[in-house]
Amino acid sequence: MSKNKLLAVCLLVGTALSCGSSSSKSDPGTDAGGAGSEDPGAGVAGSDGDPNNPGDPAAPSTYAQVASVAKMIYDAVEAGEDVSPHIEAVLDVFGVPTLASDDVEGALVRIEAGVPFVTTTLVERMAAAYAQGRLVDAEGFSEGLVEQGVELAFPYNLEGGELDYSLLGGMMYSLTYGGETMPDVPLETGTVLPALVRELGQERARRVMPDAVDPVWGDERLDPLQFTLLSFTVFAKAAVTTTALSASGSPKLPSKFQFLQSNPGADFLKDKIKDQLKDKIEGDLTSALQGIVEVPLDKKDAAKVSVCGSLILYGHKVAMTNTPDLLWHAPKTPNLTKVEMTLTFEDDYYDNWARAVLGSAVTDLTGCAFPRKGPIEGKPIEWSVSSELEDHGSYDITQSVTDAFGNAVASWRTVRDDYPLACQVFEKQRDAVGATEAVVSGLLSGWSTVETIVTFLNPNTGTQGHDPLTVLYYEVTVDDTCHTE
Repeated sequence: MSKNKLLAVCLLVGTALSCGSSSSKSDPGTDAGGAGSEDPGAGVAGSDGDPNNPGDPAAPSTYAQVASVAKMIYDAVEAGEDVSPHIEAVLDVFGVPTLASDDVEGALVRIEAGVPFVTTTLVERMAAAYAQGRLVDAEGFSEGLVEQGVELAFPYNLEGGELDYSLLGGMMYSLTYGGETMPDVPLETGTVLPALVRELGQERARRVMPDAVDPVWGDERLDPLQFTLLSFTVFAKAAVTTTALSASGSPKLPSKFQFLQSNPGADFLKDKIKDQLKDKIEGDLTSALQGIVEVPLDKKDAAKVSVCGSLILYGHKVAMTNTPDLLWHAPKTPNLTKVEMTLTFEDDYYDNWARAVLGSAVTDLTGCAFPRKGPIEGKPIEWSVSSELEDHGSYDITQSVTDAFGNAVASWRTVRDDYPLACQVFEKQRDAVGATEAVVSGLLSGWSTVETIVTFLNPNTGTQGHDPLTVLYYEVTVDDTCHTE
């Protein structure tokens, strides 16, 4: 999204939201709206910190602190580290507990309250998605919200428009730009979550495409935390505090603490992230975005949408291989690789946990149509390669959907160079290292626009069974003397 278009959207939103301000109000009694109130911090555990006083420990985080968490996460991704503790810590800050994967009782309490949760298995799947570089199309996510019936709330709907990619981006920009321009000043209450969502995209994009960073979405994609936090905050509707949940019988949380303690340094990491991420409304997954949208679902179904979206999307596993993974420009060989992709669903929610927590009758609207564990057939695929390889070859045969075994095959052939032998010397040899990519759509029922993109954030890591693809070639100019030798 260009900055000119972004500013135009900000002006459109500006009748009720000024760019750089996070103040928003909504009717706390409206069940169809977000979990807003005249005072977003009312009744929520925490103190009334002064956001104008950077030294107040109860004040919300600064943008610089939020940015440090995004950097911490992507430093870990690039280093090939397990980011499960990072994910748990961030979600914990926003009041989302990590339940044991078989904690039916705890999950039911959260669903009844209309607030989301994650499981230890889901956190592991999200961490694996980071390692694989699996991303979701941000525009498809926005279109999916509309497909789910999410609308603009009053007064943002006065112009007669509807929620779309540009408008959602404009709102994100409006809520966070002021903090970005004054990075050491505490953020407005309710903008810490959207600031983190935005900065995760900025941090990721700066590492891969520093000269073409979208001012809102970075690379116009969403990583696992971005997708989960955005969907959770849009659909979380109940103004239920962590304290209130505890009084009514809180979910059991032994698995979270056992998991963190099993990883040396994880407790320190969690404390460090929590120290950087603070908001006066911590504990409700509430954000200023909730005052901007309306969700036409009751709180239980809204909670199911958010929970099921992440459980289903990251329950899928995509494995890609290149055989061979070292090629030459033709006519040297090998100059053709067989690209194989396998799509499976890894978790047995269909027959076990899902029916106990969500009930046997699930609909497309709630997004809870869990697939059975095993291969996933009939999902559309679009093939591509990372930018490093675009000039070095192309696909010549591609399979457009996964077969009964969840498999799909394509072949990628290198370009041809016709250089004299005198030019084909070691001094002129170069290599291009990148990755074959696949975009798989149709993974979420009721979210047909959401696509998951399998790529590499860092092709050199070769994580999760994925091999980088290397192409060797000779760099020769037309004026090179080797043409006449």
